[in-house]
Amino acid sequence: MPQYITSRIALNDISEAEVSYGIKKRIRKAVQYRFLMVEEQSNEWFYLAKILAQEDKNIAFDLAIIYHLENDVTQAIYWYEQAVFLKHEKALVELIDLYIDEGDLLKAKALLLTQKNSDALDKLIDVTITLGDLQLLDELLPLIESPQQNTLINDIQQYQISKNDDIDLINQQANNPNKCRNSIQLFATNLANLHKLDALITSVQQHPISRYFCFNRPRYISIEQLNCSYDTEKAIQCRETVWSQLHPEVNTRYLGLMLTKGGANVNNGILYLDELDDKKVFIHELSHLLGFVDEYPLPSHHKICQKPQTSIFSHNISILKPYYEGSKEEVLTLLAKQIPWFDLIDKTTPLMQQVDNKWKIGTPKSYLFNHSQEIGLFTAETCQNNSTQAFKPTRIKNSLRYYEEPFIELYLHLLNKNPDKYSMPSYHYNVAKSLFKMNKEALGLEWLNKALKREISTADLIENKNKVTRYNKIKLGEY
Repeated sequence: MPQYITSRIALNDISEAEVSYGIKKRIRKAVQYRFLMVEEQSNEWFYLAKILAQEDKNIAFDLAIIYHLENDVTQAIYWYEQAVFLKHEKALVELIDLYIDEGDLLKAKALLLTQKNSDALDKLIDVTITLGDLQLLDELLPLIESPQQNTLINDIQQYQISKNDDIDLINQQANNPNKCRNSIQLFATNLANLHKLDALITSVQQHPISRYFCFNRPRYISIEQLNCSYDTEKAIQCRETVWSQLHPEVNTRYLGLMLTKGGANVNNGILYLDELDDKKVFIHELSHLLGFVDEYPLPSHHKICQKPQTSIFSHNISILKPYYEGSKEEVLTLLAKQIPWFDLIDKTTPLMQQVDNKWKIGTPKSYLFNHSQEIGLFTAETCQNNSTQAFKPTRIKNSLRYYEEPFIELYLHLLNKNPDKYSMPSYHYNVAKSLFKMNKEALGLEWLNKALKREISTADLIENKNKVTRYNKIKLGEY
């Protein structure tokens, strides 16, 4: 039958029924004959392509590319592997890159070890560093051409990628809490992102927010040391006990970590970035460490939106009830205690309006038309998914709502007024909470005490009531 089908195709004298029969029996010539006639990427095209790809490396590669572009990673890997098996030259490169993109670094490493070209060596070094296989790194260094080798060795020293436990990890300027209140140590898992962090630090030096921070040179940490969950559409989350295991301990107030993907965010004293985040995102996240809250909608389960605040907790957002009862003077007195920018509001600016027997909180929309630049009590989107209401001081677009907008002068003024009042606790607090969740209470208390020591002295506690509240919130794990 295969010979008959082949001969009929050669004579171009074959019926549709004979072609269908040939395809059913997986006769290659029949499959090829129909494949050339069907619409590309139709259902029938895919069916026939998968038959032919068992022996045709180019079709296997085409399938892999199509699935790769459609983000069907499982199918893309399957057909790249098939193309590699059939000796397609480009398939191996694409497969290695896909493994790296998906974080399957051990498989990428195994394939890279079989290659001998310079591009593969560069990728192997990056993967080796990310995985923390520093012994293999030592073996690979002599294989690099001299100028590039010198650059890499310099990076290894600068970013502390070393097996040497005696390496100097202390940057005195940033780590001395007397000289710098908000010292921060940034980490990344590969050389490219370490360089990106260096560039980000340089890029923010001219921004006013930079004077509230001092940065160490970024440091390396291998992906194997971390336990993180990250997805392009979700905020990065990591098991933060890892920071208690570094030796020597990081002697800064805050930490930052850049990963290959995931949503940027701040969790108490730790800042997370992905490698695509730019200067504007970096400034936005740094502002969170200083006590600014997002003005875009937060998830409904976010802790700050669950109930009206009992005390001021940020520079730019107050969480209040939509309505209050009592006299106008009583409500104004309450607002004065809950709004950090209250003394900047002009006395003629309305902050509420009477509705029946209650006061509806907020500067009325009717007032905004001719006073859009004034300071008031404006509805923010922060808690729009909850029954509580978030308020902000201005209608001006700014970086707390849109990354691309500026960090406005008003917020700089509020920050200058209270530079430390609403800052996040140190990263030691993150570690403590993580240890408590693992039922490691002794270690948790040890790290909680480290967090408290970063906060204030005994004299501060006596002299400053606000600091007492802040200290106690951290001590009780309520920050």
